[in-house]
Amino acid sequence: MDKVGRKLDNARQALARLQEVLERPVDDVVRDSAILRFTLATETVWKAARSVIADQMGAERLNSASPKAMVRESQIAGLLTEEQAEAAIEMMNDRNLTVHTYDEEKANELFSRLPAHSALIEAWILAMQSAITRP
Repeated sequence: MDKVGRKLDNARQALARLQEVLERPVDDVVRDSAILRFTLATETVWKAARSVIADQMGAERLNSASPKAMVRESQIAGLLTEEQAEAAIEMMNDRNLTVHTYDEEKANELFSRLPAHSALIEAWILAMQSAITRP
């Protein structure tokens, strides 16, 4: 498997683990586990995007390798719609808040947004998969 394929596979696996925990009855342990798995899923998906964009469009296209920059580049590359890109920026903001989940209120607020974030990550992965399989 090539580097791009490995990155996408990592993102799919991280997403599957997030989706798995989101299906469980909610308690503090499930919530905390879901938040950690969300962090892993966001990390793997933006890194997969970086790899796909570099592979498909050339590394010189990448001005920055930050998560939010990859969201913007993904929109430009057609991997995310404008609406999805706005949601992905918010998702990256939530990713940055995960270090504050010792605050019960913040943890619960973040957890409530995880199903939507999970769906967005899935759509992003599917778009990347389509992009690398196009002739």
